[in-house]
Amino acid sequence: MKQFDSMKVKERIHMKKPVFTGLSHVCIFVDDVKAAFEYYERILGAVPNQHIPHWKNKGFFQAGGFIEEAEQAEVSIGFMDVPGTRFTIELMCYHNPRGRQEPVIFKANDISGARHVALKVVNIEEAFEYIKAQPDVTLINISDDYKVYQISKTEPSDFYFFDEAKEKDAEGKKKAADILGNTKYFYFIDKYGLQWEFEQGHTDIGD
Repeated sequence: MKQFDSMKVKERIHMKKPVFTGLSHVCIFVDDVKAAFEYYERILGAVPNQHIPHWKNKGFFQAGGFIEEAEQAEVSIGFMDVPGTRFTIELMCYHNPRGRQEPVIFKANDISGARHVALKVVNIEEAFEYIKAQPDVTLINISDDYKVYQISKTEPSDFYFFDEAKEKDAEGKKKAADILGNTKYFYFIDKYGLQWEFEQGHTDIGD
């Protein structure tokens, strides 16, 4: 166990935090980038943007933590845009060094880092039927009872804002509660093990 160093803690407090300009992308590790292009084009309508096949780039692999293997490493990368959003998917397939080839499937309540990617839709019921009909996706619950569900009535007292002005705005809180209680959504897992949420109605978060 590392010894507590109060001086280093004080130094960290005064360090400058990152200055962000936006979300770049979400990376999905796949076994075949070209096949993944076709897959996400089918289930999401995503449009291929760029392909970097069998790339050998020492700096890329060093940044990814493969310092000793960087000279021999090889990867294929693809980028896709999801129409109607500012969301970019990065597809990545390591040819060398190769990692685990079987996806790990998690339940919605498992602790394991980022749990799902959410996309807003305007036709949630149709989207559910479309995804349900795909042969290579799995709904988060495979019983016949699973469907699009709507969040139950939500009260302003159910949540609070960190912004003091927003918290004191009773009308604003009522509006936020109504928006939340009007949200419908469902989850599914794609063939690479990534969980997706399609949601409709939650208009006060995201882009």
